[in-house]
Amino acid sequence: MKLGIAVVYMFDAESEPLLALHLRQIDKYTQVPYTIYGSVNRLAASYREQLAHYPRVRVCELPATDLRDGEEHAHYLDQLVGMAVDDGATHVVTLHLDSFPVRSGWAEELAATLSASRAFATIERIQTACLLFGRDWYLRCHPTFRLSAAQRALPTYLQFVTELDPAEHTGIGYGFAAYLNGQSWYSLPNPAKGDENSWGCVYGDMVFHLHGAIRLGDQKAGSRSVLASTLYAQLARTVAAIARRVTPVPARWLLRSRLKTILHRMIDQPRLYAQAQEVEEIKRQLFEDPEAYLMQARAEAANEAGA
Repeated sequence: MKLGIAVVYMFDAESEPLLALHLRQIDKYTQVPYTIYGSVNRLAASYREQLAHYPRVRVCELPATDLRDGEEHAHYLDQLVGMAVDDGATHVVTLHLDSFPVRSGWAEELAATLSASRAFATIERIQTACLLFGRDWYLRCHPTFRLSAAQRALPTYLQFVTELDPAEHTGIGYGFAAYLNGQSWYSLPNPAKGDENSWGCVYGDMVFHLHGAIRLGDQKAGSRSVLASTLYAQLARTVAAIARRVTPVPARWLLRSRLKTILHRMIDQPRLYAQAQEVEEIKRQLFEDPEAYLMQARAEAANEAGA
């Protein structure tokens, strides 16, 4: 097994401590040969230099894009995956700055879940915080993280979102590729029993993900001006996205998905502030004593699984 790890590195000083932890965990628990393909577009020069010191990290300055948020993430991931496959990786996995393995054997065990009927392995609801697939499937099915307007206009795409109601994460493109080929995927269970907004979870006793560590980092408690600007930006992106997708029914699904998130945040501002505080507290504990925090998170996940 030769593993390619694709990561879009885009962070600031507040999240910088995650970098060393993320890289240390990967190195500690990945026994198979691996290379990290890390994009550094819009990353400060000092952080690029840090990454360049790690011998197993290939620092990748990729063709830039005006896309932002999930679409920008998908744009870079597609290129990183292509580079890993071109370099001969037998398997590729996507991770985030705030996701990493917690024990040995994680990559081999995820790879063992793949089969003719299972296209990839991922965190529940298809998340690129951990999404692993094989070289042969990639070359046969040509999946992309970012779907074009033409792909979203296909009747089969409408069937896909109607039947499976996938979360609008970057990984939706890989789910659609599997669906087109009559395949399913293996999902690492969510220890919070379906709560998509759970923070600091260990999935399948393999991978830790601090959900929202980067996205929620700017949502400080009481920062209503930041919240208002964020909501306005989300609404603007929603309108722009729908304008690019003129087919009525898929656009309605996209509108429902995005407006549901926006309205939830508008109505439930106190909860959003509380979530941001919770993420900050998890980060504090994680940076203070990573081993203790991760051991506790694994134990809590095991208890939930046995409940």
